[in-house]
Amino acid sequence: MNGNLIRDSLELCFVIAIGGTVVSSFRKIHSRKLTPYMCVGCNRPTSRAYSKCKHCGECVKG
Repeated sequence: MNGNLIRDSLELCFVIAIGGTVVSSFRKIHSRKLTPYMCVGCNRPTSRAYSKCKHCGECVKG
């Protein structure tokens, strides 16, 4: 029974941590604090993982 209590406590901590992350993300999205990386050439959102836009080949601006 003691092992179940520890496991259940750990699961509760994970649920609280994930829930807090989701709530924080929704708040940032709602307040428009998250902005996508935009391409200088075509003004479309693109990935920050690549140095060039996949749409037009221009350098990415953050």
